[in-house]
Amino acid sequence: MGFCFLGLLLFARYVSMRRPNLFWVSAGAPLASVILSTILVFLFKAQKHGISIIGELKRGLNSPSWDKLLFHSSYLGTTVRTGLVTGILSLAEGVAVGRTFAAMKGYKVDGNKEMMAIGIMNIVGSCTSCYVTTGAFSRSAVNHNAGCKTAMSNIFMSVTIMVTLLFLMPLFIHTPNVVLAAIIISAVFGLIDVKAAYHIWKMDKMDFFVCMSAFLGVIFVSVEGGLAIAVKLKFHT
Repeated sequence: MGFCFLGLLLFARYVSMRRPNLFWVSAGAPLASVILSTILVFLFKAQKHGISIIGELKRGLNSPSWDKLLFHSSYLGTTVRTGLVTGILSLAEGVAVGRTFAAMKGYKVDGNKEMMAIGIMNIVGSCTSCYVTTGAFSRSAVNHNAGCKTAMSNIFMSVTIMVTLLFLMPLFIHTPNVVLAAIIISAVFGLIDVKAAYHIWKMDKMDFFVCMSAFLGVIFVSVEGGLAIAVKLKFHT
């Protein structure tokens, strides 16, 4: 199922690239894949045959939690250490993702503004029990693959998520996880720049080794793991 929907998504992307007037094919393919796969799993009871599904999720929005914030000295040390490590990783990931798309689209990324945005976002989020967040690579890739050009897409996405959490959660009980993975994989495929990697190979073999180590680290470990591997290797060279 995963390979079938991945093939469908890549074909839709290929059609949109060859025929720019059919951009809506690539933009609508992820949503169509989610709907179609959910219907198939529901009709054939695929979860009973080893297909992992999202399952039942909690409905509604998080209630305000600023009254639960604790500033007691016994928690301060752990909070500061966790905050520093998380902040550095979040900023590094956000700037790395931003520069990736900036290089593709020809604009500049201001690290100071990124830091302020991530900080304010997490301060506000902590008042409503949100997870620590940053500029996610997978979501940015999906947005890019869908044809989004400005941050306005995030506003529509936020409203859509809010409506989904409040009213539409039961519809996603049978959505298979493999389709969500296929959507992310198909979006990331478009970000692999073979020509740039070849150029790095011609310019500096050690830089190419660091590049490939980071690439493989992100794929097989995590974004943070790949970043740590690249920084460590570059530091020692």
